[in-house]
Amino acid sequence: MNKLILVVVLLVTIGFIYNLRKSFRANKTKKAAKENIVNDQLNRNSLDSNELKDEVLENKQDDIKIKPKDTRELNKLLNDMIHEFIIKKPQLINAVERGIEEEKSLRKEVYSFLDRKAYGLNQKDKDFILKNFERYIWQYGELQELIDSDTISDIKTIDYDNVRIKEQGKRRKSNVAFSSREALKEYINFVAVKNGAILSEKEAIQTMTDKSSSDKFILRITISSEYVNSVGYPYLHIRKIPKYKDDLPKLKAKGMFDDKIESYLHEGMKSNLTFFLCGKGAVGKTTLLNALIDEIPFDKSGLVIQEAEELYSLKHPDLMLQKVKYAKGESKIQYTLADLSVKGLLTDLDYFVIGEIKGEEAWDMINAIFTGHTALSSVHASGSKEAAEKLIHYIRYSPKAADLNTEDLLKMLSGIDAVIFIDDFKIFEITEIEGFNEKTKSLIFNPVFKYKVSENKGEFIKLNESCEKIKNKIAYSKFKRNQFKEVV
Repeated sequence: MNKLILVVVLLVTIGFIYNLRKSFRANKTKKAAKENIVNDQLNRNSLDSNELKDEVLENKQDDIKIKPKDTRELNKLLNDMIHEFIIKKPQLINAVERGIEEEKSLRKEVYSFLDRKAYGLNQKDKDFILKNFERYIWQYGELQELIDSDTISDIKTIDYDNVRIKEQGKRRKSNVAFSSREALKEYINFVAVKNGAILSEKEAIQTMTDKSSSDKFILRITISSEYVNSVGYPYLHIRKIPKYKDDLPKLKAKGMFDDKIESYLHEGMKSNLTFFLCGKGAVGKTTLLNALIDEIPFDKSGLVIQEAEELYSLKHPDLMLQKVKYAKGESKIQYTLADLSVKGLLTDLDYFVIGEIKGEEAWDMINAIFTGHTALSSVHASGSKEAAEKLIHYIRYSPKAADLNTEDLLKMLSGIDAVIFIDDFKIFEITEIEGFNEKTKSLIFNPVFKYKVSENKGEFIKLNESCEKIKNKIAYSKFKRNQFKEVV
């Protein structure tokens, strides 16, 4: 019995000790678990804190490294962007200019570039870069202020720090300069790309016309590359032709001529007289020719052929305009002034206008006059009489005139009614061609007006009355106009 009680007590004691140890282990495990959780959380917080510090530090470093602090750094970033798109992605710019790609495609590329190269750039600086980039791409960047000026007619880059302008007839250095010669080369390359041209050895000199970039001017752009230049960089020349051209009264107000000459020109255009303008470059020939085109009677039809798109009319109802197309790259397709002249004579025309005679198209022009068309054109020459000699020279470029001697050609030139010599934006001479002298085998000239210059002043003077040929043409034209009024 006592043994049985002793066994029971022993079992109870063992069970108690077992449960006590089990409880102690459980508590120890829970405590350890809690400690692990706390430690894990602390470690995680510490890790997150360190990562956050690293990220903040990285961002700060990016901001310090990339975010521009002043205008110089902004301009450097702008130049990097311009270089990226002009050198590496010119096709995209050209495609947008030609309407093949949408403008948003280029904007997307621009924003992507800024995100890569200018992380952390504030909005104000970003707007500065975007505004100037678009001004560069869609307009003309450094030269835009010169293009916008109403008083500047010509812009020429002689070197990166020597941009020349012609302002109200006087040449001077502008206040515009490029940062380096390399920057100038990139700029001129951009201008070529912008206007659909690519400079190469085959096409080292190119002339382009931009009618859309400026609201006020048509831009005639000529670029010659270092392949033909004696210097190691290209030249750029921009001629500005006003979109809203001056008429005869406005040109008179600007001093190109006086009341008597204005009346002579106006009556001559009403009477279908053929006028040839002459003078050196950039003296006002195109300006006057543009004004005369608007004086073509509205009941007459006309064709204007030109190399650069400078001549136009916003009011004449029956005037066609064509431009030359020269072969580029591998293409052999081209339409020269001579090509267009030949085709033009096959159409129903009263007036035949060539912007500037430069070669064999002179034959087609003179042939048109000799067969009854009225003509307007211009030629580079140093005077009224010299213009006739220059035209003879150009006519001989045509194989069609090979069998004609000088006498025959001079007889054809007698179909011209008057030659107008212009210099420094003034009409210096108006000389009528009265006919051909069979004895002297020469043209008969009748000087009508002259700009006489003395030491202190210049004045327009009338030298002679119009010759019989011109008087008869004017009288017949008035007769026809009066007849038309009676019929109407």
